[in-house]
Amino acid sequence: MRAIFINAVDQKVEEIQIENELHAFYERIGCDMIQCIDVGESHLLVCDEEGRLRNWKVGFRWPGSEGIAGNALLVCVDKNDDFTDAKAPRILIERNIKFLDLEKTPLPPPAFGCAFIPDLTPESIEAARAEAMHDLLRKRGC
Repeated sequence: MRAIFINAVDQKVEEIQIENELHAFYERIGCDMIQCIDVGESHLLVCDEEGRLRNWKVGFRWPGSEGIAGNALLVCVDKNDDFTDAKAPRILIERNIKFLDLEKTPLPPPAFGCAFIPDLTPESIEAARAEAMHDLLRKRGC
């Protein structure tokens, strides 16, 4: 499968072929658990779920994010939510990320907002999501 490997260790963005198996993702990224971040147009950024909790010395800033600790893969998902070939050109990714030295400039600690969900109706969930975002922004001093 075609993927874009964001190699924060060597500060390179590479087009690679990778086996569409979880163990291959773990090995390439250098982690034990992955997190998938929807970055639009059916693309997912697959990164280390525990990246901020581990001792990564490097990372990168994805547009609109505070930063990602460690390496990552960019892949696509199909209509069944299965991983498939990345469609984005490597050069587009390379031009839009910034590699980070996390020893010089550490990422902020993980943050979360809290909210009570009285029931699982779509309205209650949406209200709780808004309340949690408000709580998160308040904690960050925004």
